[in-house]
Amino acid sequence: MTSRSDTGVWLTPSDGRRWRFYPGALSLAFGCTGDFGYNVDAWETLRKPTDLDLWLSERFGPVLHPSDDADFGGAKQLRAAITSTARRAASGQLLDPADIDTINLWVSRPSVPPYLPGGTYGPVPPTPSQMLATIAHDAIQTFATTAGMVRECAAEDCHLIFLDTSRPQSRRWCSMSRCGGRAKARAHYARHLTGERS
Repeated sequence: MTSRSDTGVWLTPSDGRRWRFYPGALSLAFGCTGDFGYNVDAWETLRKPTDLDLWLSERFGPVLHPSDDADFGGAKQLRAAITSTARRAASGQLLDPADIDTINLWVSRPSVPPYLPGGTYGPVPPTPSQMLATIAHDAIQTFATTAGMVRECAAEDCHLIFLDTSRPQSRRWCSMSRCGGRAKARAHYARHLTGERS
């Protein structure tokens, strides 16, 4: 199973500068494959089943068989429930029972089994459904035990959601190298202007 620290995703915003975002949870990384419910088609990266297989294989290794239309539709439904739940958790709202039901339904399915290395048998490649169930397990862990740590980037023009695992739980930005750095630069510029006017 993918560790919570191994959740980075590559994002390419409209400025074309690709960067790596670390949302802190596998389920939140899966949410980054879409628009987080903001209806921005340009953010969608899962346009066909092969896109889903590529994303899953980058996190879990080879897929036992390609995703079919049912896997793809189920993945979109699970992702919508995760992103809705993440947005609600980040804003302190009550979670939607329908989204909870969707995540719980996926958790009830077989997930990627762990295995102990060193024997003569290696792991069997998981199915797309097992991988999605594992993502749902991560969503349960994220929203049941750390929901108060789910945050939305404080930048007005950014809606990325992440799990704040910083020691003081004071992370405000999706990334200091992007939104945090721009905010520091704006604050510095404002202080500089104020100093010139004094």
